[in-house]
Amino acid sequence: ANAPRMRLARQPSRARADDTQSHAMAFPGPLPGDVELVLFDMAGTTVDDRVNGEPLVIAAFRAAFHAHDGSEVTFEQANAVRGYEKKEALRKLLCMVRSLTDEGAIDEAEVGVIFGLFRIELDKMTAAINTEVIGTSNAFAELRKHGVKICVGSGFPDHIVQGIVSNMGWHVDGAFSSEALGAGRPDPIMVKAAMDRCDVTDPRRVIKVGDTVVDIEEGHNAGVFTVAVLTGTQGRDKLEAAGPDCIIGSIA
Repeated sequence: ANAPRMRLARQPSRARADDTQSHAMAFPGPLPGDVELVLFDMAGTTVDDRVNGEPLVIAAFRAAFHAHDGSEVTFEQANAVRGYEKKEALRKLLCMVRSLTDEGAIDEAEVGVIFGLFRIELDKMTAAINTEVIGTSNAFAELRKHGVKICVGSGFPDHIVQGIVSNMGWHVDGAFSSEALGAGRPDPIMVKAAMDRCDVTDPRRVIKVGDTVVDIEEGHNAGVFTVAVLTGTQGRDKLEAAGPDCIIGSIA
């Protein structure tokens, strides 16, 4: 017999800004009924990506700019572009560093150079990334018990995505990257790819889970249920403003 589909129930309590427990926040959007697929973000959601105390992508952004021309990118600047496809994030950072308001003024050749440096920094740092966010494997196992398909996705280059999944020893139904798909969040292409891979046709049976605003925007653009987690570096207020269907401390 097929395993029963997982049904979600809304929790009445609201999470504190520093909450690390799984207390869902009340939002007006309807909860999905029978869940068939959950697409998880990686860094900050399922992957503990800290490198010397900083998230992997932030450390790599800062190192790449410093290697390029000595530019200093602040933590706050790098954190603001987390979740975007990485070349798009680099364009936004170039605008910040140079006080430009028009991304059209950015030289794409320079973006390509910095992206090459970013990949080098990622390659150096990723080898040490082998720790999941606490409870991730248990959450995957619980979903599988209920017949739910599990996919992961990231704005990292594809070889980084596949390398991290291998490092973690996860067995997932799909691992996707913006690079391989040709578009990045908030474009819904990754959600659509996961649905295609898992033969899911109804977006109301899909959940997108992530720790950044663009994760939530991606889910909205795909028409799926959205869950924000507080294990990343974008705080509760910022995530709440993006309008997720619920917010939880972590996926544990």
